[in-house]
Amino acid sequence: MIKVFEDFDIALVGHYQSVLEGSGIETFMKNQFGTGGLGELPFVEVVPQLWVLNEAEAPRAIAMIKELRAD
Repeated sequence: MIKVFEDFDIALVGHYQSVLEGSGIETFMKNQFGTGGLGELPFVEVVPQLWVLNEAEAPRAIAMIKELRAD
């Protein structure tokens, strides 16, 4: 499993997860409910993160996210 994206905007992380899953890349979202602890916990422990389960698919996932961010 490898992290490919993180952002405080949970909707954006969810959107990228949907795009990757729709392309056949299995993903996992970490800290999707962690923002409630913001201020009490270090921010790196609460920021929503998108992980790819198969590390071999990480380069393709990262390329797709870069393309989406460019638009």
